Amino acid sequence: MEAPSYSKRLIVPLVGAAAAVLIILAVHSVRQFFSSAPEAAAALQEVPAKKLPPSLFFPSLYCAFNDFTHQSIVVAFDFADAFPKGAPPRFDERYEGTRDGTQRFAADQSPTWPYAHDDDGTPTITSPDGATRIVLYGLKLDTGGILLIEAGIRSNDFRNLDGQCRQANFGGRQ
Repeated sequence: MEAPSYSKRLIVPLVGAAAAVLIILAVHSVRQFFSSAPEAAAALQEVPAKKLPPSLFFPSLYCAFNDFTHQSIVVAFDFADAFPKGAPPRFDERYEGTRDGTQRFAADQSPTWPYAHDDDGTPTITSPDGATRIVLYGLKLDTGGILLIEAGIRSNDFRNLDGQCRQANFGGRQ
């Protein structure tokens, strides 16, 4: 059975009208977004630095390593970083947590992981006992702000797992 001819004539204008409404809404949304962007930027600049936590300004490195299916984190590390003049960077461990919720050191301890380059020139940091090594692919010691980098952990405890590290506020401290 064929549809009446008047229904075919109505479909084309209705589809056209719907498309026109969608285009108008899209243009309006884009205009609203760009007109409010300067106001949002100005509001962010008005926040005094005193009200921000001091830890936001210190260099840090946070690494999380996933299981082989990338469904859950097996182990995570947080480091406070220092860049002494004339010496290699220093990575002081603040936190190490495993999937089961255990921590590996007391809160008053802060073991330092030495920084070096492995045989192929890739930056690494190594646990004080030498049992765990984190390979930091793409680490940029002279980059400010926040940068995500690929990382790998080499250890008998955690095997060879892939992960990511977030470096923050490294800029100009080489």
